[in-house]
Amino acid sequence: MKRIKFYSINDILYGRNLLRSRTLIDEYYNEEVDDINDVIELYNAKKYFDNKIYLSDWTPDTIASLEKKINKLFGIVAKFFKTINDDNLLEMYSKVERNYRDDFWELIDKFKVYENITSDCFKIFLSTTSVSLGDLLKSKSITNHYGEIIKDKMLSDPLSSVQLLLDKYEFKHHREPQAIHFPKQLSSLDKELIISSYLDSEEPNLNYVRLIANIQSSKDKLEISPKVLLKAKRKAEELEKQYFVENSGMPMETSVSFSKSQNEEVKLIYEGQTIAATYSTKWIEENRDFPTLLNNFIYLFEFVDLQMRSTIVNKTSEMGVFERHIFISSQNAYNVGFVFEGKNVLSLLQISGYYHQLFSIGIRLEEIIEWFFEDYLLAEFDAHNFKVKMPSVNSPFFEKCTYITPALESVLKQFILFVEDGHIDFELLEIRSEHLVYKNISSLISKKYAYGCGNEFNYLIYLLFSDQCGLGYLERSAESYNNFFELLTNERLNKNEIPSYNLKEIEWLIQKQYLSIDEDEIITFKDYQLALLLYDFYINEVVCYWKCSEYKRKLLDELQDKGMIEFESTLFSRQETDYINYTLNKSQFNNGLDLRNKYSHIQPNIENDKEIHNQNYLILLRIFILTVIKINDDFCTKRDFKQ
Repeated sequence: MKRIKFYSINDILYGRNLLRSRTLIDEYYNEEVDDINDVIELYNAKKYFDNKIYLSDWTPDTIASLEKKINKLFGIVAKFFKTINDDNLLEMYSKVERNYRDDFWELIDKFKVYENITSDCFKIFLSTTSVSLGDLLKSKSITNHYGEIIKDKMLSDPLSSVQLLLDKYEFKHHREPQAIHFPKQLSSLDKELIISSYLDSEEPNLNYVRLIANIQSSKDKLEISPKVLLKAKRKAEELEKQYFVENSGMPMETSVSFSKSQNEEVKLIYEGQTIAATYSTKWIEENRDFPTLLNNFIYLFEFVDLQMRSTIVNKTSEMGVFERHIFISSQNAYNVGFVFEGKNVLSLLQISGYYHQLFSIGIRLEEIIEWFFEDYLLAEFDAHNFKVKMPSVNSPFFEKCTYITPALESVLKQFILFVEDGHIDFELLEIRSEHLVYKNISSLISKKYAYGCGNEFNYLIYLLFSDQCGLGYLERSAESYNNFFELLTNERLNKNEIPSYNLKEIEWLIQKQYLSIDEDEIITFKDYQLALLLYDFYINEVVCYWKCSEYKRKLLDELQDKGMIEFESTLFSRQETDYINYTLNKSQFNNGLDLRNKYSHIQPNIENDKEIHNQNYLILLRIFILTVIKINDDFCTKRDFKQ
């Protein structure tokens, strides 16, 4: 579209649009405007001035002159729209270009033009045009004015209406969504009827059906009966079978093996979508001491990185553009991107293979966990009274799953008491019956985790690392960079190579002293160590204070003083807590595996399915191993930094 269209204050096309705005203003000033699209274009031009967005080479006098002219031209916009009524509504709307249809209704709302249009006319208009319900429902005034008519339209068009319901109540939005206002006349039963009708339609979208199946029914949002939720679940299963029969998809292969002839501890091969990991059985058999066998989860299987952050959690930085911005997901769902799914499969194969390797040499992983709490913590840190009883060797996997979650919760509650009192009182533990909230489990150490916060931090991360920011493009470069950090790390950049519409952001980075510029106008990072620290925040979303160098800890303190980061002292990071909640319950995410509740509250209807119980046990064991690593790290850090 060559016309001006205002999308947001971060619109990457604002440079081009501002140039056209100036031409447009001069062209129409003191002229008659009789084309509806010209009128709407003037409205879009005015939005830039309303938001104080100007080209960097415009002088104050130029800006003042243009603002005066656009304000006068806006009177023409108002006068034009106030002529719309029953007689010309259909004709006017038919001439509006597609990209301007939402603006059309904005202006109908702004100038209260709906007062000139009768209900009968509006009803005929809705039935004879392909007007978007979404455009109408952005206006609270229009929705209230024609509430009964819009309600009837929504009930008669479940395909459009269900998307709007999900958009408001379920979709995860990556930027602030525009408000949607449903008619007051649309009841909870009406909303459920729309969803049920959609499920009965000929070709419901599988993504939408999955979202509906995971809706957490709520009076404030969508109140959906168990029958309709079950209907959605069964419809999703039906569509998935059809989909996977008709589509082979993208093959992904992950394999884990243990070799008796391999001398290297581990060999990893990555080829396209294939991952092959081979571990040395010989090395494991020759290093049977329990500390080493536990450390294998850190250094061999890499369940955590060197900052002891879980590597298995989903990370936004590992998700592609389509996963982040195009794929449909619920605002109440845990993100499960392709990389996360791959890591999940790999880690399950690792723990499964390792479990059986240890068993073959007479060692149970459960025994190692018991040793860690009952012997190691006492001997290494003088931490008395930790006790845990893991599932027995002969119990079937169904029973193991039932037994392991209380054992996990018990050691975490013991750790809470130890942090609070320095010892464990089991009588007090039995009396305290509060629900275990993983995010509230305190750490033994202060300032354990650092998280970015505030507008400056978020804007800085966007400018340096986002693939949606235009700063990463350099016209002369043959290389394609994902972001500005990569560009500046690999290229010698002169200020005159930066397009005028990006200068404002570069000047902000220089003024805030994240960038520096020399006498030859070459741009570099002011402090590359700070840039690397910020990159760590971007990749991992959390930084462990005591795992950083002394200089980086100083930088973190300075960022806290600026209000750009905040510290928390918890056993698990926020990302790890999210992952644990996703695995164990549905308190936070509607797509959670809910393994704790499956085995603690309602016994699953799969008593004889050993394979499912086996896999679930490995998933729960993986959480236990992460807990062991995190508790050990807490004790080690407390000792090493004399907390």
